[in-house]
Amino acid sequence: MKPVLNALTLMMVGVGLSGCGYLFGEDGYFRDRGSDYQAATIEPRMTVPPELQSKPIGDLLPVPGEVRAGGTGKYKVPRPQGLATGTEYSEYSMQQNGGERWLLAQHGTSAMWPRVRQFLNDYRVPVARESATLGELETGWLGFDVDADNPLVRRLAPAVGQNRRTDGQELRLRIRVEPGVQSGTSEIKVLQAQRSQGSTQNSWPETSSNSNLERAVLAELESYLNQSGGADSVALSSAGDAPAARRSSLDQDGAGNPVLNMNTDFNRAWAAVGQALASADIHVDDLDRSAGVYYVNPQQSARQDKPGFFGRLFGRGKAEADAQQRTQVRLTPVGNRVQVTVEDSITTSSDSSEARALLSRILENLN
Repeated sequence: MKPVLNALTLMMVGVGLSGCGYLFGEDGYFRDRGSDYQAATIEPRMTVPPELQSKPIGDLLPVPGEVRAGGTGKYKVPRPQGLATGTEYSEYSMQQNGGERWLLAQHGTSAMWPRVRQFLNDYRVPVARESATLGELETGWLGFDVDADNPLVRRLAPAVGQNRRTDGQELRLRIRVEPGVQSGTSEIKVLQAQRSQGSTQNSWPETSSNSNLERAVLAELESYLNQSGGADSVALSSAGDAPAARRSSLDQDGAGNPVLNMNTDFNRAWAAVGQALASADIHVDDLDRSAGVYYVNPQQSARQDKPGFFGRLFGRGKAEADAQQRTQVRLTPVGNRVQVTVEDSITTSSDSSEARALLSRILENLN
């Protein structure tokens, strides 16, 4: 019965295509009107009778002074030129997500750690504590009055704000160099603390005491890095001294199922996993961002050409079988991190070995 239905379908399609000329031909109702503008004429400018008052109105769609007559032939609109990338891009750029700000560097943490350290050294900022393993630097206290001649204090003072006092105040900074979401990038974050001189307050706030100063420090660091040349201009520290290059790890949950922990927010984790799936050549059938799910087929390449109309028509059984093989890559926010798991459905976990293999492929392309 199925071959008969397929034959009837082909016959109906053939009959339908034979009549497309009445709809889509040059004289059809749905003809291509892409070249009609070549036959358009320029009408004279509209004039207002002298007995009426009018205000000058600029042309909303100005026509160039020299308009050449178009040909009568069919004109094919050229494809737009691709954006120039790679030669004109910024190595360092300020990023912001809500109240969080950071400096995005197109270099790894091992390259940026000594450069940030050199920034503090050149600006004569004392370092009270540093941890290369965590990628964290804490400066000593700098007084707006006592250290007014310090290069960094002098640069930051105008950013304090008119309604904030600087007399008798001092500040310090905590700078962190963390791996970026994309492989080979870094994120530099600044936390600023402020207190009165002589105070014993020594704890770090959750957010910067003055967001303007935080922004000014990042802007000054961005300017310094852009002007000081490439990352190779500073002697790099050894691999053991560089901050940890991973912010994701493959672990197990309480039931023994593999889980990929990402120490970032959901928005950036979602983008990173999508990019990792593409880099790993894993075919994504569908996605649901609100549910945090990528529907993937690990056995199918992302570069495999999609079947045409007749391929979908005669390969419906195979398509239904592939749909049943779809695997869910689910992202779940947990506290200040995101957990990535592999499931066959919302209530059923995938095979442990297959899930671990898929998460390992994602992890390799994350870092």
